[in-house]
Amino acid sequence: MFARRRGGRYLGYLATGWLLPRLAYRYVYGPERIDVLGRVADAADSVVDRFQSSMPRQAALATVERTAGSVESLLNAYHRLGLTGLRHVADHLVSTTSGSYRFAGHKDVRWRRPGSLAWRRERDRDREFFNRRLGLQLLTETTARQTLDAQRRKLPEGWFRDYAPIDFGGGVSVGSFVVTDSGTGRWDFFNGRIVAPLVAGKRVLDLGSNNGSLPLMMLRAGAKEVVAVEFTPAIADFARLSARILSWRDMRSYDIDVLTGDMRLFLTKDLGTFDVVTAFCSLYYLPEEDMARIIRKAASMQAVLILQANEAIDNLPAKTLDLHRLMRDNGYPEISVHTPAGYARPLLVGHPEVSARSRFSGAPGLPESRV
Repeated sequence: MFARRRGGRYLGYLATGWLLPRLAYRYVYGPERIDVLGRVADAADSVVDRFQSSMPRQAALATVERTAGSVESLLNAYHRLGLTGLRHVADHLVSTTSGSYRFAGHKDVRWRRPGSLAWRRERDRDREFFNRRLGLQLLTETTARQTLDAQRRKLPEGWFRDYAPIDFGGGVSVGSFVVTDSGTGRWDFFNGRIVAPLVAGKRVLDLGSNNGSLPLMMLRAGAKEVVAVEFTPAIADFARLSARILSWRDMRSYDIDVLTGDMRLFLTKDLGTFDVVTAFCSLYYLPEEDMARIIRKAASMQAVLILQANEAIDNLPAKTLDLHRLMRDNGYPEISVHTPAGYARPLLVGHPEVSARSRFSGAPGLPESRV
């Protein structure tokens, strides 16, 4: 099952993209590092510095030459391009008249391949230095892990092993993220290829967001903004932390607003209009009449509606036929159903009346699936 869903190349990612950075952090540059390994890594970095080409460095410097912003956004701009060692030019950090920052000199800045072990170590050292120098609280490999562990201890035992695990990349993760029924594994295996094209550049409302795994994947896929609604306060806090961790890992800001409350907040609070409304294995926990009201409101703003069914649940209106009926009867005449063989969580994508009419005016539309 694992090989069929994930594919053989995923084993390579687990080895080089997750396990290797995790071991490197623990034994080479983390707080429990083995000193001799750290010295060997430093010596290797010196050799690389001596022989590496200056071309990547010069091209990258030309790209960020006029970059200005907060200290973190400035560091991110350099680090994204592989430029590290910014702590060595801290005396060249200057503030502009607008209150933002830039580096006025780059003599000791070095280029390293983004994502490499040397780059990770140098990026971490830069951020640790500016935390000490300026009294900042920028996340690092150590504080990201510590903060995740502290927040995880506030949740029910075993929560991330069974539901909504997240792989943040670079060896930082929570729970059994290789599974494909929940969390980022679900996005990697199935949801991503269906949902990503629908949310790119869009304002999205996600109902029942849990720890933010799927809303954050939508943002990573190009959603303009996500408003996420989660009922349990501790889990909503974890979603906010998840956003902070992923922003640190990806070196970019994600526009997510996590609201603590019932999914029916969509009915009672003015959250603005949305291009897409999603509920991944969550909406069916509400009474059926409330589900219908939420679907109607999404249709009234002409939002694309994406619901995830669960064929393994018998005592709730959670099956594909149940959700298809509710969508059809409450403003979504055009529904496509996406179901991989042997997968119990089909996705239903609904387009409201305006989309159905567009088919008759020559505009493209999605055909309704037969269920």
